[in-house]
Amino acid sequence: MDRRWSYLCLLLLCLSFLAGCWDRRELEERASVLAIAIDAGGEDEERYRVTVQIPIPIKIAGSSGQGGGGNSNAVKVMSVTGRTITDATNNLQLRLNQRLFLGHTRVVAISEEIAREGIADILDGFRREALIRRLLWPIIVRGKASSLLEIKPELAQIPVVFIMDLVENGRKMGTIPDKTLGDYLNETSNKSMQPFLNYVEATKREVKWIGTAIFHDHKMVGSLTPIETWSLLQLRDQKRGGDVIMPLAGEEDAYVTLRPRFVDTNLTIRPNISKGGGLEAVFACEVQGDIMEYVPGHMRFASPEEFIRVMQKELKQELEKRAKHMVTKLKKHNSDILKLGLHLRSYHFRDYWSHHDWNKAFKDFPIRVEYTIKLRRLGMEMQQ
Repeated sequence: MDRRWSYLCLLLLCLSFLAGCWDRRELEERASVLAIAIDAGGEDEERYRVTVQIPIPIKIAGSSGQGGGGNSNAVKVMSVTGRTITDATNNLQLRLNQRLFLGHTRVVAISEEIAREGIADILDGFRREALIRRLLWPIIVRGKASSLLEIKPELAQIPVVFIMDLVENGRKMGTIPDKTLGDYLNETSNKSMQPFLNYVEATKREVKWIGTAIFHDHKMVGSLTPIETWSLLQLRDQKRGGDVIMPLAGEEDAYVTLRPRFVDTNLTIRPNISKGGGLEAVFACEVQGDIMEYVPGHMRFASPEEFIRVMQKELKQELEKRAKHMVTKLKKHNSDILKLGLHLRSYHFRDYWSHHDWNKAFKDFPIRVEYTIKLRRLGMEMQQ
């Protein structure tokens, strides 16, 4: 009997260590920040201006069984200044009646002005903060970053939800890169590659994705257009990219539209015979897709086989031209976002990587891109 009581007391003692609600904090007691925007402070000592977007639960449609207000009333936008990001958030806490909570932050918007000066100091605090999600999206904004939090889209009640859906749907379709904070931190910690982030422009009622911002040593050095970004996605991540709308050679008002369905890319490092020595990188990219639109102009084909042969040839030339233009821009800014250096370090460490400074050698390294186009479906055609 005494042994049973001993076991019971031991069990109760162990259960006391399992209690996890002693320091709980209700959601209503927290000011959850969904998005953060970072601009230049504009003052001598205040280096940064930080703008946050905080939802108001009671005014969100459907909360507590009541209808909410418009999207202008569902969130609170507040701005503060500080010498550092942490200093700014501390100043913001002094203006709030609830504890500031960053665990729900999904978007960090950074102005292009700040990005070109360098964002290493900004992201250092985010790296150290345990509450910050590594899956949030850092985004570079043309103009003021705070404009991204002040939009009033008619398709979403909370502005940051509209931005999240824009990036998420683009990621699923393979047209917008899925660049998270964790990706950026990993790429900047690796000496064999450089990072890039999504680049957007905001107006009063909408936000538009305008490509990607490319970096070198934490500083924005240039940008890629959407078409150039689609070439990057095909070569780097084997994503399909957007539709290829191409004018036909030698024809006036003649266009063809290719919708990529499948992309397979292989990177090969081989001796550069044409240059008489050294190495070169060859990206062999196979694209399978469908003809979604064809405006023939005066061009006529004797058979479907001839049509396929001509279209595949012209699409191959167009995609190779786009990729070459994208690679030239990356070399101009000396930013290896293709992960070419990672491949060299892994497979050519002794014969190349160990005796080259990749931060300087990338801009002179020969890169060729070879596309193979395979048309899967041509669609229906009306006969006259």
